[in-house]
Order: sequence, then C-alpha cells, then structure tokens
Amino acid sequence: MDTIETRKQNEQELKFDIVYSYYFEKFMNKFYSRLDKLILFILMVLAIITITGTSNIVIIGSVSAILIFVLIVSQAGARAQATKIIYQEYFNLYQNFDNADIDTIKRRFRAIQEKDNEEINCLAYPAYAATAEHLGMTSDNGYKELHRKLSLLEKLYVLFIGETIEYEFKKI
Repeated sequence: MDTIETRKQNEQELKFDIVYSYYFEKFMNKFYSRLDKLILFILMVLAIITITGTSNIVIIGSVSAILIFVLIVSQAGARAQATKIIYQEYFNLYQNFDNADIDTIKRRFRAIQEKDNEEINCLAYPAYAATAEHLGMTSDNGYKELHRKLSLLEKLYVLFIGETIEYEFKKI
C-alpha cells in the first residue's frame, strides 16, 4: 500500500513539474516576444523622428544604438521561437500524461529539460502560482497555501507578458 501511495505522489510531483515547466517556458516566450516587438517599435518611432528632423540626431542615434545592442545581445526573437517550441513540447507531454507509462513520461521530460533556455527569475514564482492554480492546489482543496504573494517586480513582469494569475492568495 505504501509503494502505491509513493508512486502516486511521484506521479503528482512529475505532473506538477511538467505543468510548471510549461508555464515557465510560455511566460518566457511571451516576455521575449513582447520585448522584441517593443524594441522594434521604439526603433521604428526613432527612425520616423530622425527622418522628420524634429529632434536631436545625436540623442536619437545614441538611443537607437543602445536599443540595437540590447536587441542583438538579448536575441529576443530567437529566444521567443526556442521557448515556443519547448513550451509546446511540455504541453503535449502534459496532454498525454495519463495515456503513457510513467517511465516514458520521465524520459521525455528529461529530454525536453535538456533543451531549456536561460531562465528569467522574475517569472519563476508566477509560473509556480499559475501551476498551483491550474492543478487546483489551493487551501480549499486541502493543499498548503503558497508561502508569499507576487512581488511588485513579478507583478510588472506578469503585466508585461499579458497574463493574469488567478490564484487566491489568503490575507496574512
């Protein structure tokens, strides 16, 4: 009986890890995609300002150079594509979780994890909260409450990526 409970708990932990990884990669995809679009939009506006001659060309050129440097270094567009592929793989794995044996799921999960990208720490806890919300892991269902609310910086990141975390944080 104890081994059945242990196996069930391991499966639940694996499911949590898969859903968490899905949300984390999805959030990073949205972040990189929006960062790429935002920088390109600002560069386009700066180009229009330069063409119309309504501002100091040296300042506009300096700001443009900085934005181009950020765009090149961050590789936001390429990272958005990479994270999209990975989060779709996690989603497919989660969809097939109940249809495949646990060893196959673990093997595929490890294979996907090897492809993971550099992480944005401010999206880790929002992904954790979204996972708890998705799996119904609330105190109303007998689970331990999350240990903290989202920080202001995390809320700004979530706002930037256009997501909402519906998890009910209890008043302390």
